[in-house]
Order: sequence, then structure tokens, then C-alpha cells
Amino acid sequence: RPEENVEGQGRSDDYSFQQGGIPTSGYAAGADARKTSAQATKWGGQANTSYDSCYHSACDTTANINATVLDRSADGVAYTIWKTAVGGPAPTNDFSIAVTPGAGNVPSAGGSATTTVNTTTTSGTAQTVALSANGAPSGVGVTFNPTSVQSGASSTATITVAAGTTPGTYPITITGTGSVVHSTTYTLTVGNTNPGNALQNGGFEQGTANWTQDATIITNSSQATAHGGSWYAWMMGYGRTATENVTQSNITVPAGTSLRLWVKITTQEVGSTVYDTLKVQVNGTTLATYSNANATGTYVQKTVDLSAYAGQTVTLRFAGSEDESATTTFYVDDVSIS
Repeated sequence: RPEENVEGQGRSDDYSFQQGGIPTSGYAAGADARKTSAQATKWGGQANTSYDSCYHSACDTTANINATVLDRSADGVAYTIWKTAVGGPAPTNDFSIAVTPGAGNVPSAGGSATTTVNTTTTSGTAQTVALSANGAPSGVGVTFNPTSVQSGASSTATITVAAGTTPGTYPITITGTGSVVHSTTYTLTVGNTNPGNALQNGGFEQGTANWTQDATIITNSSQATAHGGSWYAWMMGYGRTATENVTQSNITVPAGTSLRLWVKITTQEVGSTVYDTLKVQVNGTTLATYSNANATGTYVQKTVDLSAYAGQTVTLRFAGSEDESATTTFYVDDVSIS
């Protein structure tokens, strides 16, 4: 009765491969995450304690290896490799389709937005995929360049909004038609996406729009989860010495406002010593610091006072830093200044 290895996704063993676009998978019996009550009922053991109480600790020796679990896991890996390599019928030609970013905003006065339509050959050989769109409201047009691609290639979709288009949020279905048909959704917002919020694209649902990043930080990867929507900022998690930043500039801070953000922290570090940090900086000044010692494994809302910056135009930066070993990952989502 297996279940998905959520804890193992994006950790130091395979993180660099994932960042290079190489799919990874694996069997695991758990590390330092805590077993839920439902899992204790299903599998046995004690709820609310680490799967492996010796993980990265002095007792993590050969005596801590469960030979039965190791044998079953090895059998499972061997079976998976065998089935992948030689099992089953020859694959039919198939592909997937996705858009990046998955959402965009255009003022009701008119304008345009673009998104990249990515196709991938998922089985068999590449095929010609014709692109089309439907669901756009009156006053909105969608064009593709090119209008068809070989699966594995990309096209640019341009969404043009005429002046006077009714403000609102509109899901536009983008369809790829080949020997099979697949669709994905682009969410267009006409008008202000952040009423009462001085920050733009704080939920990252428009991808990197309004943000600058010095690594691939803003993502909709299914290897982790967003607090809301499907996009979020995935910072650090390298398991080696590293820094990275994501920044938004030209933010005018209204009087009486605070910065609010949702943060999830997972770590392989042990104890309360601070090794890895995420700093919230305004105009280069650190206003809040979160670390491996604050790890919760779930999203928690944080509030930062911005009263000292009322009326000023500022730059907001999330600055991550990690030491030479044991990963800590910071997930940030739904940021607002209001």
C-alpha cells in the first residue's frame, strides 16, 4: 500500500538533477519529517514523531538500517526499472502542453501579454501539434507564432486586449491538436490584479512578471505546493553553500500598511542552531529573518511592519543563504503590502 514520496522531492540527492530538467524518482522509508496520525494507522509506528529518529544523528549507523525495508525497496526499484525498460506494449505517440507563465494582467485601457506554449513528447515519436484558443471574452484576441509546432518545441501566444474591455478574470483554453488532443489554461485578468495591494503579482500567478530573480526561483513545479494557486517562490534547498535573491522594485508603500507573506520551511538541519536563512529586506535593510530553526513543514503567515517606509518608493528583496551541508528550503507565496 505505497503512497507518494512527497518528503523526498527536491532534496539534496536529486535537487541539482531536477534543476537541470532531468526527471527523478525514488523509493523512501522517510527521513526527518513527522509521521501523521493517518500514516501511523496505515503503517504502524508512532504519530507525530520522525520517520527516522536517527536521521543525521549519531545513532545513524548500520545498526539503524532495517534490512526488510531495504530489501523490499531494492526489489521495488529493480521492478520499476525493468517495467520501464522492457515491460508493456510499445508506446503510442503522445504529448503534453503547458503555458509559462500561466496567467497575466492587461489594463482595461488596452494592451497585450505573452506566454510561451511548451509542448513535450511524452511517448512514441514527435508529431505536429496545431495550436488554437477559445474562451477569450469580447475584445480579446489570441494569436500564435508559429501556429503549429513539432511536439517538443514551443510557440509564443500573444493575448491582445482592446481598450474598453470589461474588467475581470477570464480563463482561456489553449489547445494542441495532433493525433491526440490536449489543453491547458491561461488565466487573463483585465484591470487591476491587486486592489488594495501595493505589490504586483504577489501570488506569482503571472510567473516572473514584476519580479527579478538570479536563479530559477519562481515556479509552478509539482514537486512542491503553493499556498494559493499553482505558482510560488522556491528558494534554496541546495545542500551546499549558496545564495539567491528575488526582488521587486518601485513599490510605493501606503501609510498604515504591513508586508504579509506565507512561508513554508523544510530542513535537514538538526537542532536550534541557525545555519540557513531567508531575509526580508527593504532598500537593503533586513527587517525579518527566518531560518532552519523556524522549520514548520507547512505554510505560516508572517507579518513585517513597514510603517517606517510610509510614502516611500522601495525595493523589496527576499535573500536566501545556505551553508555547506544539509538542505533547508524556503517556499514563499501570497505576498502583499496592504
